[in-house]
Amino acid sequence: MNLDDADRLLARQAADGNQRAFGQLVERHGIALAQAARSFGVPETDIDDVVQDTFVAAWHALDDFDPDRPFRAWLFRIGLNKMRDLYRFRRVRQFLFGAEDLGEMELAGGVANEEPGPEQRVAARRDLARVIRTLDKLDRSSREAIVLTAIVGMSQPEAAAVLGMSAKAVEGRIARARAKLAAVLETVLEK
Repeated sequence: MNLDDADRLLARQAADGNQRAFGQLVERHGIALAQAARSFGVPETDIDDVVQDTFVAAWHALDDFDPDRPFRAWLFRIGLNKMRDLYRFRRVRQFLFGAEDLGEMELAGGVANEEPGPEQRVAARRDLARVIRTLDKLDRSSREAIVLTAIVGMSQPEAAAVLGMSAKAVEGRIARARAKLAAVLETVLEK
C-alpha cells in the first residue's frame, strides 16, 4: 500500500470517528507541516499553533475530504490557508496598533528563541534565518511553490493541488523563484 492509499484509509477511518487513525495522520504529516511553516516565515513561537489549527480544521472537515485526491495536498492546502490567515492577522494588527512582532524580528535576526544549545543548532538556526530572509525576496506565489517543492519535498503536481493551480503554473513559478534566488545569491556573493 503506497502512502496516498494509506492516508486515504486513515482519513476515512478518522472521518468515521477513529481518533487513533487521525493521530497517525498527525504523526505522518505534522513535522513536514511545521517545516513548511518555518520556511514560509511563520515565527517559531507560532508554528505549533499553526500546525494545531491546521489539524483541528482538518478534523472538522474530514467529511469534505475527496478520497480521489491526495490527503497530503488537501492537508497542506488547509495549512497554507492557516499561515495566510496568521500573516493577514499580523498585518492588520501592525497597521492598527503599529505593533512590531518580536517573534518575526527574532527569526529574521537569527536570534534563537530557545536557550542556547550546541553549536550546530545555533548554526542551523542562522542558516534557516538566512534562507527565510532570502525567500522573503520572492513574491508570495513563487515562494509557496518553491517551499512546497524544494523544502517540503512535494512533486509539482502535489504542489499544484495544494495551491489550486496547474502543474505547469507551479513549474513557471518555480523557474521564476529560482531565477530570482540566483540573482539574490549572486548579489550577496559579490559583496
